[in-house]
Amino acid sequence: MLVEVLKRKLEVWIYPVTKIMSRIASVTLVIMMLLTVTDVFLRKVFSYSILGTVEVTEFLLVIVVFFALADTEVLNGHVKVDLVMSRFGERAQGMVDLITQAICFLLCVIFAWSTLIYSEQMRVSGEVSQDLWLPVYPFIYFVVAGCAIFALTLLIKFLIALMKVVKS
Repeated sequence: MLVEVLKRKLEVWIYPVTKIMSRIASVTLVIMMLLTVTDVFLRKVFSYSILGTVEVTEFLLVIVVFFALADTEVLNGHVKVDLVMSRFGERAQGMVDLITQAICFLLCVIFAWSTLIYSEQMRVSGEVSQDLWLPVYPFIYFVVAGCAIFALTLLIKFLIALMKVVKS
């Protein structure tokens, strides 16, 4: 079946990428933690603060959030309420899952595309951060990359739901 072949090909490529992105998010979170702890320690003990700590933490948080989305979806870690859906049959659950995955995929593609356009506008305008004068657009590209991989993960989930509905 064509849907199953497409699903398998996407999984082979996407799932390792989601793992790598999740590891990058984890390392980034540790860096954020070390930076914040160091800044607080220096401020309390030596009355010295690291310039731009809040700014850098905000930029790193973008990486943490958007690079972890796809792997969380692969691991079924997002919040899901099954209280009502568990009362329906397999086919009805499959249809709702199919519709939900399709809507989420489309919204994520739209978000990634519009964010890509926005990042290009920021690149062209030369927008920089307030304290450190760091260009903003590279971090918006991280959002685009995270959303694009998340969208592909949602596409795989959509294909799984489609196969479930067809089989039932």
